[in-house]
Amino acid sequence: MTIQSSKSKENSPSPLAAMPVRTFLVLSAIVTSLILAAGYWIWTGYGGQIMNNHKQALLLISRALASSMESSLQEFHSTLDYLYTIEEDAGSFEGAQDLYRQYLISHEGFEKDILFMSDGEEESVLGTVLISSQEVSRIDEDDSIWLASDQNGGHLYLFRRELSDNEALCLAIDADLCYENWLADVRIGSSGYIMVKNSNGIILMHPEDSQWGIHVIDGRKELYADVDLSSLEEMVNVQNEGNDGILEYDSYWWMEEPLVKVHKISGYAPVHLGNDFWIISSVVDYDDYSAPIANGFFRTSLLFLGSLTAIVAMLIFLGTLLTERQRSLQEIATLRALNERLETIHRLEDRIGHQQRLQIIGTMTGGIAHEFNNLLTPIMGYAELLMMELPDDSDAYDNALEIYDASEKAREVIRQLSALSRRNVETVFRKKEALQLLVRSCKMMQSVCPADIRLEESYDLNSDVSILCNPTQINQVLLNLCLNAIQAIRARENSPDPSTGKASPVDGLIRLSARVISRHRLSRYPQMKDVEVPEEWSRYLEIRMEDNGCGMTSGTLRQIFTPFFTTKKTGEGTGLGLTLAEQIIVSHRGFIFAESTPLEGSTFYVCLPVMTSSAQDQSLEMFPASSQTVRIVIADDNAKILDMLQKSFQKLSLDVEICRTRSKLQKVLDAASTDVLLIDESLRDCNGIDFCMSIQGLYPRLIKIALADYPTHTLLEAKQRGIIDGYLLKPFSDTDAIAEIRRCSKNSV
Repeated sequence: MTIQSSKSKENSPSPLAAMPVRTFLVLSAIVTSLILAAGYWIWTGYGGQIMNNHKQALLLISRALASSMESSLQEFHSTLDYLYTIEEDAGSFEGAQDLYRQYLISHEGFEKDILFMSDGEEESVLGTVLISSQEVSRIDEDDSIWLASDQNGGHLYLFRRELSDNEALCLAIDADLCYENWLADVRIGSSGYIMVKNSNGIILMHPEDSQWGIHVIDGRKELYADVDLSSLEEMVNVQNEGNDGILEYDSYWWMEEPLVKVHKISGYAPVHLGNDFWIISSVVDYDDYSAPIANGFFRTSLLFLGSLTAIVAMLIFLGTLLTERQRSLQEIATLRALNERLETIHRLEDRIGHQQRLQIIGTMTGGIAHEFNNLLTPIMGYAELLMMELPDDSDAYDNALEIYDASEKAREVIRQLSALSRRNVETVFRKKEALQLLVRSCKMMQSVCPADIRLEESYDLNSDVSILCNPTQINQVLLNLCLNAIQAIRARENSPDPSTGKASPVDGLIRLSARVISRHRLSRYPQMKDVEVPEEWSRYLEIRMEDNGCGMTSGTLRQIFTPFFTTKKTGEGTGLGLTLAEQIIVSHRGFIFAESTPLEGSTFYVCLPVMTSSAQDQSLEMFPASSQTVRIVIADDNAKILDMLQKSFQKLSLDVEICRTRSKLQKVLDAASTDVLLIDESLRDCNGIDFCMSIQGLYPRLIKIALADYPTHTLLEAKQRGIIDGYLLKPFSDTDAIAEIRRCSKNSV
């Protein structure tokens, strides 16, 4: 009995042996439940968040592209306004065609042609022929946008303005180039794309050429009769409300055959155009976003289900979460960087558009300057002739002198106008008495200074202190500093007092003073410790502009000459005033710097080199015309300039011949020995520089001087290569001409 009883106990299961199995089963059930719960949480929570981030990024792309496109389309509309102004000034499209052609040639961008519609017939500047067109947007009562195709199969946007019932002016924009530059390079997912349609559903941009110009619903029904477009139609109806957003819908990839129905995501935003709008839509396959998330979740679930312990499973789970989180953050950072880049492109486009407008203004002012130069040259010449014939103490002499001085000022204004759109232009410098220049500048500043701000002047200068300068530019610098001082005083008046917290009135004061200092004294200023002062000039004219305005901090003071830096509110300043002032002073071989204390004021120092007596005497030295017989030939197509110079030189007993054509000029040069040739840069039948090049070496002793409205690169290069010996800028007097002839004769010796 004992033996049988012991065997029976040995064969029965032990509670201790059964416990690990039950525990394992319980733990396995718990781990499985946790894994399933965690998986469900990941899929519904974190996975949904990742998908939402992708959608928001898609919306950001559409908004950024819509903002950029809206700016560009507004630029095109502004260009249409400008072209309409040209057509109005010219009186007809035919009269404006030359200006239109010059505009199209100088703007090698999206502008492809300019067309004129009349009674169903079209006329273009560059020969574009329209095959088909349809109106896609109505900006306002007169302006609209049409989608057209030309004879080469290209797509065009026609910005059209109705001139009358039967006439219209159109600016043709290369739509294909717009798509390539704006949308084609933006990649979304593996097969996503960006398209544009108007508020009526007409497709205006699409990667598939056959989709351009068709209705997004009706047009596709005609192309694909058996497709289901109900979901797409619902999405289009929502987009046509003019808002931005994100939608999911069912559609097809229209670039593939056969058509396969897919689930898509669209991030869309409106592009506002006056009374109408376009819709820009970023389209991507839903699986491009969901598949990576689903695959990651599936792999994570398999890894957790295959784990035997909760610790390993939790570690892998946390690791997967961290990886997904990092990937999501990287994607978000990438999308943010893309958005910032698109914003930067938009800002650059605005800046380029502003530069293009300045170039147009510069081109127009160049023509105005040319006409004024031709008018001012005889005015100055005849005024100088009158001064030579009249007694110095007569009223008529004073009247002629006033005419000459006014013409000189007008000449300087024209030169400043001509420099509006040109760089590296040589500036005319003249010897000016410093005291006289400052007194005139102070009168100009007094005219802009408000009544409640005192302007004091104090000069410790002798009448023999002179500087070599451009008076207009120096006046521009001092006026700029004065205006800045006035604004600083106003800013202090509007700033609260630190002790009371209230704004208090300020007794505004601007003090202009000047003195002569040595080069060593200039180099001892703290602002000049790292600047090398040249040894060519031993003395400098120090001009100080002091104010009791709001002052500047040390950080602001370090940046005042930085381009586009300004402390003013947006739209109130360009940040270029002090930058231009510094450039002007540097071009005068001078220095400009400042010192300032917050709430106490600022002091600007302008230091310009003082001319020595020998330099002054040298600048007054004239050409001794009576010492030798000089034969001068003048070639110009302006009769007034020729008559003035001929009379002026003949009074100096000089032998003068005038010519208006190339053939006569060649005969005059061959007939007798000529010492000086004054030739206009652009004669009626030839180019002055080209003519000088053609006679290079034929007349070794001939001094060749070109007459020009402004110094161009061609003119400067011709002088550097020895094709011409010098040049004169219109308007000029016979005194200027004689001085230039003497200078060139010295250089040729």
